[in-house]
Amino acid sequence: MKVVIAEDEFLERKAMRKFLEEHFSDIEQVEEAVNGRKAIEVAESIQPDIILMDIKMPGINGLEAMESICQAFPLTKFIMVTAYDTFEYAKQAMKLGVREYILKPSKKEEIIRAILNVKSELEQDKQMLENRRALFLTKVIQGEDAHPLQQSLCPDMQSGYFIMANKPLTLSDDYITQDNIALYVSNERLDNADVLKQIRSLQLTLGDDHYIGAGHPYDKVEDLTTSYYEAKKALRQLLKAKQKQYGFAATNQSEEIPTNRLLEAIRDGEEEKVWVLFDVIAPHANVELFVQIKQLAEDKGIKLDTTPEEIVTTEDWKELIQLVCKEIKHYFQSQDKIVKAKQFIENNYHKQINLVDVSSYTDLSTNYVSNLFHEATGSTFIDYLTEIRIKKAKELLQTNNATLKEISYEIGYKDPNYFSRVFKKHVGLSPKQYQSQIVK
Repeated sequence: MKVVIAEDEFLERKAMRKFLEEHFSDIEQVEEAVNGRKAIEVAESIQPDIILMDIKMPGINGLEAMESICQAFPLTKFIMVTAYDTFEYAKQAMKLGVREYILKPSKKEEIIRAILNVKSELEQDKQMLENRRALFLTKVIQGEDAHPLQQSLCPDMQSGYFIMANKPLTLSDDYITQDNIALYVSNERLDNADVLKQIRSLQLTLGDDHYIGAGHPYDKVEDLTTSYYEAKKALRQLLKAKQKQYGFAATNQSEEIPTNRLLEAIRDGEEEKVWVLFDVIAPHANVELFVQIKQLAEDKGIKLDTTPEEIVTTEDWKELIQLVCKEIKHYFQSQDKIVKAKQFIENNYHKQINLVDVSSYTDLSTNYVSNLFHEATGSTFIDYLTEIRIKKAKELLQTNNATLKEISYEIGYKDPNYFSRVFKKHVGLSPKQYQSQIVK
């Protein structure tokens, strides 16, 4: 249960908070508001179950704040708190649905009674809402007229789709759930790519033992029945194939299509194999394949600006796959080059080397090497070289045999004073201080 205390008097606000936390163990969150405007902001942030609202507050008063919050969150319950035993206040509050009224200074028994009464109302309201959501779900599945309930429960619906899992689902209130079936209703227009992204995230959260079949999204409530049967078919296919754990239903023609082998060939950079498999898959390429290819590319740090709507013809698919194959090939080449660059640095850190030397050794431009180094290691060339030198310096200091000047020369610094400054900057201690600690 989430509660807001809207009260401009600091001590009264803190005393009420302490009282609630001591007497109601089911309160999960208590927030405070010093005036009506702040109460509105807090309500928008946490969508509270109960607000204890002081009537007389500076700026927007309690009644005005109640009216604003009621419009946005009709399920929120209010307890009016005031030092003024005026019928006019009570009458205005009753118009807003307020049933509980605490007069300052309030007695402990009155606060407890008011909270318990409001909790009872909350439970009744939530149960009624759950019953109506369940009825809506049943009507949609059975293809009955669900428009009145849709207008009441989700009047701003732009899209909706079903999912079905092999195990009972425990989801957020964004889904209308019944055992292993769930309906997602959105206030935004969704496409197949959006659905795949959502169910992929959901499946990762639920775990490997969950298989989730999805229906396509529809913008009309009467078409959601089709989405239900699509989700049912998709789950059946997933459980039979045991190749992936989420997705849409495949057509009869495409159930044997070697999609996974194509994705593996793209991922491994086996271009010749890619095009052999593509000839088989091309007639059945769909949005799901696009999302999988995009995800594969993103796993390698490759960003695709293309959208599913732009991939229509076979030529479009070829261009997309050629681009991804080219970028993955570049990725593997880059990995080889960065390994080579690191080896060069580790073999030559004791010399006066620079980025030009690395560029010459790897046959790449200095700018390219610099960018590649940062992408692969998160460090600049200089930072990486310095880390190697400091690591070697620590090893030499631990042996306690060489002078500071000798160590400086041995790791590539001609100026011992400069070496000391660099060492202290990275280690937090001077070389002598570090060596003293080791000796201890």
